[in-house]
Formats: sequence, structure tokens, C-alpha cells
Amino acid sequence: MDTLEVIPDPVSLMESMRAIGYTVEAAVADLIDNSISASADRVDVLYDSVGEPFLAILDNGDGMSPDELTNAMRHGSTRPSEQRSPSDLGRFGLGLKTASLSQCRQLTVISKQGRAVHARRWDLDVVEDTGRWVVVVPDIEELRKMPGFRALDALAKGTLVVWRRLDRLTAGASDPQREMKAKLAPLFEHLALVFHRFHEREQECRAVAIHVNGLRIPRRDPFLSENPFRQPLECQTIQYEKGTVVITPVILPPISHLSRDEIALAGGEDGLRGTQGFYIYRTRRLVIWGTWFRLVPKEEFRKLTRVQVDIPNSFDDLWSLDIKKSAAHPPEMIRSRLRDLIPHFASTSHRTVTYTGRQRRNSNVAPLWVRTEPRHGRFRYDLNPDHPMIMAIAERMEPDEQAAFGALLQLTANALPFDMIYADMCSDGRTSSTNEDLEEVVEVARTLHRVLKLPLEDVLKLDPLCRYPKHHAQVLEKLSDGI
Repeated sequence: MDTLEVIPDPVSLMESMRAIGYTVEAAVADLIDNSISASADRVDVLYDSVGEPFLAILDNGDGMSPDELTNAMRHGSTRPSEQRSPSDLGRFGLGLKTASLSQCRQLTVISKQGRAVHARRWDLDVVEDTGRWVVVVPDIEELRKMPGFRALDALAKGTLVVWRRLDRLTAGASDPQREMKAKLAPLFEHLALVFHRFHEREQECRAVAIHVNGLRIPRRDPFLSENPFRQPLECQTIQYEKGTVVITPVILPPISHLSRDEIALAGGEDGLRGTQGFYIYRTRRLVIWGTWFRLVPKEEFRKLTRVQVDIPNSFDDLWSLDIKKSAAHPPEMIRSRLRDLIPHFASTSHRTVTYTGRQRRNSNVAPLWVRTEPRHGRFRYDLNPDHPMIMAIAERMEPDEQAAFGALLQLTANALPFDMIYADMCSDGRTSSTNEDLEEVVEVARTLHRVLKLPLEDVLKLDPLCRYPKHHAQVLEKLSDGI
């Protein structure tokens, strides 16, 4: 069999790879993966649009020797099929180059081990002029002028990646500085979510502090792990010859049990409804989130459901992980298992949304609203005439007043604005802040206590007070002191 070696043209291939589809935040996240794989516990992202714009990523990881650095600049420096350390976040050996050059025309990597400092550079203009796969080796005097070099030099070891000639960040802009700032605006939140499990130590895995222009990325927690009202469901595992998939479902608390800060912590700008579904983690790094993989549609009754799915890096080929590590698709054997589990997750979320805070196990508690289905599957909500407060008011009325009061209750039920309520619930709307909620609960409890002459503990079991268990201790304290 005859063979011919066909070497790709470097100019056309590198320009084509620039269009692989990276956003700037995905590109930066890809480089932070390399820092974490190099055992860094601090990563700094620095950028400036004034003067000669640049973006730099500095870490205090292991650093690289000259040979390691040269290999790191090679396209396809490692094979995807090679066995990796369980904590390695890389895969194709392309991320450093493709992510960086998707945003800039000049990529410089400077690495330090002890006193030795080495650098390599991809410069697309040099590649175009020579028509060869050549990497530039900058001299030390040039390196000292690079942004971030002084901070690297102060470390015992580490790596500095610098992007310059940021043509993709400013392409076609009449105001390049404003355009660069606008494109980098999502970076802070994106990194906070993607690396949220690195914010603190997790079992034997170290924490990693990530800063953007000196500010540490904020804490994010889609699962609200510190909220006592969330409902962890039974953990599931899927055994496979290449490793184990761990599925950890959680039902978030209803909106009435969440502060504005907690809603932002769990859902961010997309809100709770938009972020329901599976959260796929590859070695603690969030790869894809807020999706049901088209197994079921996103619905209001599932908006409290979050399913953490941990996969090892040995599953990369099975999950069809792409170069950007921003898309993954479960294989059929796992899809079928997830499909079987979804009804269990959804039913619990449905009950939590529908029966927010109700004391369902206590048959002595009468709800303020009752749901009925008169016929043909249609439903309506009516004020419960057996609610203690409604009964107490009615008993003090004359017969004609009772009739008018009953008509008012029916009119209120008929005029319930379902469409407006649904729209507000879909947007995770809240009618008041946490402090205002507390004051309202105190006033309602005071009124019910005065009218019904019941002990405070029994008053707190009534609807709607039973919906706010997080305020009960404060309500008892305030009312017991006569406030």
C-alpha cells in the first residue's frame, strides 16, 4: 500500500480553527482548566482595554520546563484516548491554542520553575509570513515588559498566559474599548458558575481562588446546600466499565422560603425556571447545566428540580464532550436511566410548588384556599369557609351580613388573576423583601392570635402562617414580648 504524507497548510488551518465557536468566557474557562490541572490554588484573570489591550491569566501551579512548554504549544499535545489523572480537566491537547487564538492573534505563554523562566509564543502574523508551523521564543528583556510578568516573577513557580492583538474582541467596533468591556461583561458570572465547586474545599479536593482584575469571583450554589428547606432525594449511581456516574437530585425550597440573594445564588440571571434540570460536572467542573436533554420540556412544576450528575474524565468519549467543554450528550444507556428517574424528581417538585409550606401531615390544619375540580378536568380555587379566621368573622355577623360576606368570598375566588400569578411565578417574582415578609407575618399572627384566642404555637400552624417556618421563631419572640 502506498502512502503520502499530506501536511496541512498552517495559515488556512489556524485561521479556520479560530472559528470553532468559542465565546470569550468559554475560552478563559478553558485556560483556567489548565491552571487547575497544574495544581494551582490561585488563578488571576487580568485585562485592560486602555492602550494596547490585553488579557492575561496567571496561576501559581507547577509551571513547565522548556520541553513541556514547547509540547504544550503543539496542536494536539496529548491524545484524547490517553489515560489521564482523575483530576485532569484537559482532553484534546488543543484548548490552550484554540481557545486563545479564537480571541487573539498573539498568544504568549511564560512559565517559571524556581529561578528558570521560559516562554513560547504563537504569532499568527509570523505563521502567515513564513507559511510554517513556527513558534517564537521571546527573549527575557521582552518578557519583562509583558503584562503580569512582575507578578509571575514574584512566585516560586507558575504560568502566565497573555493574549494580545485581540482582534476578535474588538472586530468591527467603532469604539474598541467599549466593545471589549461589553464582551467581557459575562466573564465574572460565567466563571463563578462553572467553577463554583472549586470555591471551597470539597473532600480531598483543594479550593481554588479565582480573581478577575483583583476581585474574587462570587460564590454560586445552584443546589442551595446550606438552605435547611431544600429536599435532597436519594442518590443514584450508574456503574460502567469506564467508571461510575453519580446522580444527586435536589428539590429547592419554594420561592416563599428563599431570599432574593438565595434566588440569585441558585439561578442567577436566568431565574429558577430557566435553570432547572441536569447539571453535568466533569471532575467538579460544570460543563453543561439547566437542561433536560430533551427528555422532558422545561415546565413551571419542575423549576425547583436540580440534578447533579458527576462524570469522570474517562467518560469523555461516551458523553461526546466537545473541544470547548461546553457541550455534552449522555449515551443511550445513561439517557434511559435518567428518563426513568425524571418522574420521581418532577413529582416531588410538583408537590413542593403546589403545596408550599403546608402542614400536610396535620389533618387539623385547614388551608386558606381549597382546590376543586368540578368537572371535565377543569379546576378552581375557593377560599375555605372552614378556615378558623373566616369562621370566627362569620360567627360575629348577622345573617344578612353573613350572606354578603359569603358573596364576597365567592367574588374573590372568581376574580383570582390566574394569568398574572402564573406570569409572576415563572419569573420567580416576589412581592416583598425578606424583612417585609417578617413584618407582614408578625402582623398576620398578631391579628389571628387576637381574634381566635388561640395559643401562638397553634396560630403559626394556620395557613398562610405555616408557609413561613423560617420566621416562626422570630414571630414567637416578638409576640411573646408584646411587640
